[in-house]
Amino acid sequence: MHSLFGHLKKCGFDSAPRSAGYDENFERVTFIEGECGDLDSVQMRLDTVLTSAARLLRIYHDCSASFQGSAEGAWQLKPKPPFEVICHGDFAPYNVVMRDGKAIGIIDFAAAHPGPRLWDIAYAVYRWAPLSRHIAVESIVTIKEQINRARDFLDAYGLPADERAALPDLVIERLKGLVAFMEAEAARGSEKYRKDIEEGHHRLFREDIGYIRVHRDQIAAGLMAG
Repeated sequence: MHSLFGHLKKCGFDSAPRSAGYDENFERVTFIEGECGDLDSVQMRLDTVLTSAARLLRIYHDCSASFQGSAEGAWQLKPKPPFEVICHGDFAPYNVVMRDGKAIGIIDFAAAHPGPRLWDIAYAVYRWAPLSRHIAVESIVTIKEQINRARDFLDAYGLPADERAALPDLVIERLKGLVAFMEAEAARGSEKYRKDIEEGHHRLFREDIGYIRVHRDQIAAGLMAG
């Protein structure tokens, strides 16, 4: 990530860590002061956090679009054409730093990879809405509430309405790919992903795939509504 962080710095994007050298096999990065969490935190569910996170993702995408690194580099996740931006890959509440009710930083770029904007937006919407039964929490448990949050996220990002209909199918594709990746890594001997499989994380993603399929048309229509 050293070259990507350097590029973001040159672009004036100060909401990502800076490279601080290497320690054995790991790259050290600077610390972004603030709070992280998931949607079980009342603070992370604030509308101001939701919309500022979407705007932050848009700025990051715009900066990363001019990154000249190889699309076939050492990315953890497989690059997905067309290569429009460097997808963060896991733009979820737990990877966004919040301060004073606003998203001010992005952390953990381990899943970053080249891909189209919508690919990254789809997973972000899945996590922030959330389009899920098992990660839904108080005040955002119904599909209507989740669609409203998803639409607010897309509005703040600035995604045109005519590009939104594809998002439910992209979320499904992204989750299928995530499950396949987890299972493949576990089979290769990864302790982290073996534990995830044992704990049933892949089954939860499959349940969410079913949930999104059931509500697919409602989600697509809701995202495009004014």
